Amino acid sequence: MDLNKDIEKKFGAKLAYIRKSKRLSQMKLAEIVNMNFNYIGQIERGEANVTIKTMKLLANALGVELNVLFDFKF
Repeated sequence: MDLNKDIEKKFGAKLAYIRKSKRLSQMKLAEIVNMNFNYIGQIERGEANVTIKTMKLLANALGVELNVLFDFKF
């Protein structure tokens, strides 16, 4: 059994869920973390392999602990 199957998609879905719950657009989140909004979209679709540094920036911008982005029960 592959426990990490589709982790990029799960991470992206959780990121999008939290972002939307904070009423932030992809554009606004990208502005806060100084990234291109297209990259935020790629992350949320599970198309990007995100570094830990980027994960920390996103978590900080959303006001959550990094581990919250890996809680896929939502």
